[in-house]
Amino acid sequence: MKRFKLEKSQEEFYTSHSGLALLGPCINKFTSLSQRLLQASPLKRGIPHADVVKSYLGVLGLGKSDFDAVTSKREDKFFKEALAIKEVAPESTLRQRLDEHAERFLPVVNYCVTEFLKRSKAVITGLATGHIPLDIDVFTMDNSNTKKEGASYTYMGFNGFSPIAAYLGLEGWIMEIEMRHGSQHSQCDFIPYLLRVLHKALDLTVAPILVRLDSAHDAADTLFALTDAERTDSLSNGIPGPMASSPGPTLPSAKGKSLFHVLANGSR
Repeated sequence: MKRFKLEKSQEEFYTSHSGLALLGPCINKFTSLSQRLLQASPLKRGIPHADVVKSYLGVLGLGKSDFDAVTSKREDKFFKEALAIKEVAPESTLRQRLDEHAERFLPVVNYCVTEFLKRSKAVITGLATGHIPLDIDVFTMDNSNTKKEGASYTYMGFNGFSPIAAYLGLEGWIMEIEMRHGSQHSQCDFIPYLLRVLHKALDLTVAPILVRLDSAHDAADTLFALTDAERTDSLSNGIPGPMASSPGPTLPSAKGKSLFHVLANGSR
């Protein structure tokens, strides 16, 4: 991997490409992405899995998500040197490789997210209470007037997707983003996702975790799952209803913890 010398310019100017000089070391120095991709799905011939995935990570780092964005980078020397790529994957290879190997690549990518934070000794700032916040929320993507597979009517009133994301610390380090159909309810298949990102968060810090949720996850299954988790407290919003005049349910666990159910009007 080529190392770039970073210098402060005397003049102020902006470029969308300079970040690749940092993205490359983040991937190649602080993660085992290349080796793990090969182990997850051995390849006999063709462009290495690592070059294919890093090609796409490179264009994502430039703010582009379409597969055809890699076409203009195939002869880009700086792009290849920054990411330590021997050959930039063409659009057809990128699309085919991700279609065929996505299920085997996904656990590797998820592992490398926390591996990067560990090996780079990333700062994870907590709250005044000593907790490290873990914020989990569903957001919507507007794909109206498209024919994208999986796009459907979202709670925001347009067709698209409803991914769920988890962010750790005040810095907002992304633990995992899961793509979901637009019409999927936030609580549907939420518990496996919750336990997965919570495991990652607990592995990154010795401090207690404060999971913060909105009313979409105001379900007994969520509360009981959080009660059973080690070093974990929870804060969730609720929509005022018949119990709005009460302080909301407090569920004690066998460990003596409690989960506070915060009503939308601010009381608890």
